[in-house]
Amino acid sequence: MKLWKWWVLVVLIISGPWFGFVRRPQWSRVDWVPFADPADKPKDLLQNVLLFVPFGWSYASGRTGRRALIGALALALVISVVAESTQLFSVDRYPSATDVFMGLLGTALGFSGAFAWRNRELP
Repeated sequence: MKLWKWWVLVVLIISGPWFGFVRRPQWSRVDWVPFADPADKPKDLLQNVLLFVPFGWSYASGRTGRRALIGALALALVISVVAESTQLFSVDRYPSATDVFMGLLGTALGFSGAFAWRNRELP
């Protein structure tokens, strides 16, 4: 089994609303515009990027080309949106478009890093 499939489970566990769960979605808590929320701290942005780097790296193993990158980004988008959607049912979490964007960035960095690592020239 590919590592990225395990990674999906890890992301959902980390992102889940384990406390403050409510029955009705809290649409008023959604930050729809990336980077517009003053609560977005550099540490949080970096954590979201780093969370998705292993996915991009693992997904890239055995895959090359633009179609593989698009596939990785599409899957990361779905996973990130699902993870953020679970936060709609929490009074302690804030679903954010910034988190989705940073997840895509992390995936692209991981994918690119794996590609560069595979194609490096050894002495």
